Amino acid sequence: MRMINLCVLLLLVLLGTHAITITVKNEDLGNQEALHQLVEAKVDALGGVLPPMHNLHQMVEAKVDASGGAIPPMHNLTSSCSCDKLLLSSLGPAAIFQPKVMGIYTRSYTSYNQHPSYRQNYGADYRLYQLSSGWLVGHKRGANTGYVYNPDTSQTCPYLIQSGWLYYNSVYGVWYPDTTLVLRCIQ
Repeated sequence: MRMINLCVLLLLVLLGTHAITITVKNEDLGNQEALHQLVEAKVDALGGVLPPMHNLHQMVEAKVDASGGAIPPMHNLTSSCSCDKLLLSSLGPAAIFQPKVMGIYTRSYTSYNQHPSYRQNYGADYRLYQLSSGWLVGHKRGANTGYVYNPDTSQTCPYLIQSGWLYYNSVYGVWYPDTTLVLRCIQ
């Protein structure tokens, strides 16, 4: 029951005067990702914006501490990925065939498939996320088509993948390797 009150508290803090009630299923009470998705859906519906996850947690922690409560520990698989900004770059053919996907990607407020997801800061608004088959840069998070891909599913964090990145060559309709194509943590 405490978790339901916590969700309502978050929305009141984030949206100012809007009082919104969220119904949470019992099986979702301990699922941080499910709860965050519920909050994000309500905030999006009202045109609000969620703050970065660490600020959100600090706001809630301050409010709960004042009332004598305690925040449950945050358990999610993406916490081990400490990087908030990534740089996707190439000195090879990927830079020629997929120049628009190169650039800086910022960590999204929500994860996807229990892994972090990232959004391009400038340009065409590309997304970096993990599918069951590997990491993909595409137009929409969750889409199974894209422009840059790595089949390595062993890494929880995409910037830990050292090699094996592929780019899509639309002229030939084929995925090719580019040994200079790298994804690095920059912040």
